[in-house]
Amino acid sequence: MESRTRKRSSLNNNEDRISTLPNVLLHRILSFVDAVQVVQTCVLSKRWMNVWKSHPYLDFNFETFSSLINSDYYEDEMVNFTDFVNQVLIRRNNFKAIKISLDLCGHTRYSLVESLIYYAVKHHAEEICIDTACRDVPIVLPRCFFNCESLRSLKLRIDGGIALPKSLGLPSLKTLHLGGAQNFDGKIFSSCPNLENLKIEDICLNTIENFNIHALNLKSLEILNWRYSRIKTGCKVMLFAPKLTSFKFDGNTPLFWSEVNLTSLDDVNVVLQRYYYRHDYQFYVDEDEYISGEDETKQGFCLDLLKMLHQFCSAKSLTLSMNIIEVLSKVPAALNKHPSPFSNLKYLKLKTDHKDVTLPAHVLNYFLSSSSLLKVCF
Repeated sequence: MESRTRKRSSLNNNEDRISTLPNVLLHRILSFVDAVQVVQTCVLSKRWMNVWKSHPYLDFNFETFSSLINSDYYEDEMVNFTDFVNQVLIRRNNFKAIKISLDLCGHTRYSLVESLIYYAVKHHAEEICIDTACRDVPIVLPRCFFNCESLRSLKLRIDGGIALPKSLGLPSLKTLHLGGAQNFDGKIFSSCPNLENLKIEDICLNTIENFNIHALNLKSLEILNWRYSRIKTGCKVMLFAPKLTSFKFDGNTPLFWSEVNLTSLDDVNVVLQRYYYRHDYQFYVDEDEYISGEDETKQGFCLDLLKMLHQFCSAKSLTLSMNIIEVLSKVPAALNKHPSPFSNLKYLKLKTDHKDVTLPAHVLNYFLSSSSLLKVCF
């Protein structure tokens, strides 16, 4: 009875329990909001006046910032945002930064990206996330970035491109997300010995013949927005990742493998974007492969897609977009000539936005021929 009375008394007194929490817990709570909202907490009370200065999660979001100021001009907003970022960094009293993030959908200045990366390295950040556009010149990583021992997660997604070095030398890096990188051969991945998760998207390889992914501890690989117009004809991916268990691909043209061993794969997800058959599409077939002259481009595309899928023969779960099923349904002769290698397959999942979808019988039989206990999911 007395404990209930105390509870009511405490509630009636409007006790500020949050402010009594230690900074480490307040920082954890504030990690779910961006830097502008974190700084705004300084007006709450004396207790909160300096909490933001030691906050180790710095999430600079331009959209949130621009919603708080009244300006009709993007350039003015950009100047104010850059000044805000610089002021926060200057006033932080040199506290450790766990995460530094920049989310700016429009064009940004090269100097802002460079200063953020420099600050993150100097303050031993564990995670850096840069998602922006820099269309004047490709972003060049500052020298201090290389051999950073504290960095565990890195996202560089820059519309306009990133000029990557031959080596990153990040010994603690476990997660890497690269977007917008241009014409690099992939050998930088071998300089990150503990890399476990790799996502590559919107890359341009129009001068690269062999793209290398050599990562001994890699477990998850995503190659997204792989587009015919950005990839050199005949470019092949050379993958060595003996621990790889998960693979996701999204593109409008098949990916060509070279010297690849994917026996450790469990889960594969392949999405074929809206595609079209180009008259200059360069396809690869065996010498004894028959392709009629009338539809050689279409059949060549289908065969290349089929060969790509065959590399995932060890997968237990295979997710395919309906575009892929549509392509496979057009080459029944090829399905007969190249039997299904998916002997370990347990689940075939089809990605579709439509409820009334049927799987062509000859395509279904193709997968069932190697895995009679296959479960098909829509």
